[in-house]
Amino acid sequence: MKIISLGLGIQSTAMYLMSSLNHIERADYAIFADPGAELPDTYDLWKKLNIWQKENNGIPLIKKKKSYYKDILKAKDTNVRIASIPAFSESGGMVRRQCTAEYKIDVVMKEVRRLHGLKKYQRMKSTKIFLGISMDEIQRMKTSSLYNVSYEYPLIDKRIDRKDCVKFLEKYKFYNIKKSACIFCPFHSNPTWKDIKLNYPKEWKKVIKIDKAIRNSLINKGLKDKLYLHSSRKPIEEAYLQEDQEELFMCEEGYCGI
Repeated sequence: MKIISLGLGIQSTAMYLMSSLNHIERADYAIFADPGAELPDTYDLWKKLNIWQKENNGIPLIKKKKSYYKDILKAKDTNVRIASIPAFSESGGMVRRQCTAEYKIDVVMKEVRRLHGLKKYQRMKSTKIFLGISMDEIQRMKTSSLYNVSYEYPLIDKRIDRKDCVKFLEKYKFYNIKKSACIFCPFHSNPTWKDIKLNYPKEWKKVIKIDKAIRNSLINKGLKDKLYLHSSRKPIEEAYLQEDQEELFMCEEGYCGI
């Protein structure tokens, strides 16, 4: 079985169209693992892509939601374990990132098992996962550690870069696609934080809620340091969002930001 891991960023969306139109190997399904915390633009793109799929015999689209946003807010009032967000600790450094594995990879693989018709404890059947990593991000390639699952990189095989993806998308009237990532991802650059603050007021309020929640003692159980979303280690609403900070984000797993 061939599966597109659809992040709804530039590369994975272009890869979906290319695969649907047989410019690259055609996949059987495309799965979007929705963490319940994307920008409105991403959810608008999902709707548009579904219309395109129906009109163009595109690869079947599947969305599976597991809300990281809601889980973090619930966890602040309970002792329930929550996957750690790669937040900045008060004494320096970042907390270990567990969110990609639990809210992206695990969600996709659970759906793949369902599509294979596998029961609990049955071994995974042979599966190829198409990841939308382009030539300019070749350093993000990695080998799958999952049993009977291989990672494939169709864009790199065809030597396609991000600019090529943008041109291809525009050819089919998909314009100004934003990078996919949780609105409260600590890897955001200052321009991204500023964009959310100025142009997405509802989402900015959610960012502030998460920033406060990760400093709650129950979430930080076992940690002495306070945690912050922003690299300045200040509450996000107090952080100075200067324009010159570069994007920190580079998810080596290849499931986010594509």
